[in-house]
Amino acid sequence: MAPPPSGSGEDLLFDTPGHDVTGRVLVVDDDSSIRMLYRYTLASQFDVLTASSGEEALTLCTAQPPDMVVLDLTMPGLDGHETCRRLRSFTDIPILFVTSSTGLDEKLKAFDSGGSDIICKPVDTDLLLRKVQVAIQQHQAAQALSREKQDLHKMAMGFLSSAGQNGVLLGFVKDSITCQNHGALMERLMATARELGLESCALMHLGDTQIVAATRGVATALEASILQNAPTMGRQFQFKNRFVVNYEHISLMTANLPDEAEDSQRAGMLRDTLTALTEATEALVVNVSMRQTNQAQAQRLAQILHDTEGLLTQLKRQQRTTQADVRILMQDMVDQIEQTYSQLDTTHAQEAALNLTMNAAIRQIQRRLSNDGDFDALFAQLMAKLGSHTPTGS
Repeated sequence: MAPPPSGSGEDLLFDTPGHDVTGRVLVVDDDSSIRMLYRYTLASQFDVLTASSGEEALTLCTAQPPDMVVLDLTMPGLDGHETCRRLRSFTDIPILFVTSSTGLDEKLKAFDSGGSDIICKPVDTDLLLRKVQVAIQQHQAAQALSREKQDLHKMAMGFLSSAGQNGVLLGFVKDSITCQNHGALMERLMATARELGLESCALMHLGDTQIVAATRGVATALEASILQNAPTMGRQFQFKNRFVVNYEHISLMTANLPDEAEDSQRAGMLRDTLTALTEATEALVVNVSMRQTNQAQAQRLAQILHDTEGLLTQLKRQQRTTQADVRILMQDMVDQIEQTYSQLDTTHAQEAALNLTMNAAIRQIQRRLSNDGDFDALFAQLMAKLGSHTPTGS
């Protein structure tokens, strides 16, 4: 890091390009010879800027922030105390006071104004170099530790957020698996989006039927229009803070995804969560459709079984009636035949032969009719099987 020109002659006099630097030091003193001495002492390891007043020091710290300030306490205009107080309003870098006073009151006043350390005049240059080295190393280590702590905190919060979002997803699947219709499933989807703190709306495609809903209740006309065209955007589509996920039967749009520049980790996790949520909803839409199809088929089957039972019962009654009618008709036939014997002028032998033939035929018919027991048994078995296959609630 080459030291930028500060306009001071000593900055150019002691410029040592090519050396390994470990930070930038601002030396503030109204005495040019002191500035040159400190710069010479520190330039072997640091980029050194110099300022001749407190006002110039404040300007340089704003334009080219240093890693440390070596600040003389006694200066015209803004003295070291006031300069330090103003520096502390926007920076926490180490500030080393240089003072000719060895009294305790002056040292306490220096620390009260925000100083980090103090060194007394005449300054031992080796001690000055060592104090600057240690102060910058400690400050850089503290900054690294703070960044690491922030990163770990952010990572831990990310894990907690991810675990919380996974719990929400599991809860959605658990609560939605028993949904009996698509409207109830859509309500669960919107409730889950609200639980994630999202402003979302969704469109469910069900053939000729569509269901539109939003986390706030009713989707606007503009949102409905965007959702209608969402399938043409591909599986995922993002425009600024809006994120759309599309599947065959469901399109989900979220309007308040976190800003990528401000919280890319949370934005990424929410994108993953929304994609998983939409994919789970897609599977649940198919599940509800299959359940409704199976229920409709079961209801149709129950009606068919019920109608079959009725037809079989009617058939049994008709069969009983037919059997009774056949017996009556046979008896009428026998009576009519016997009455015609006298008209036919038959002999007793002929009548006996006719009666024998007729009785044999009647006995055969009666044997056939006597098989009713087998019919009743088979009928009872059939009815029992039909009853065992009738769906509950049919």
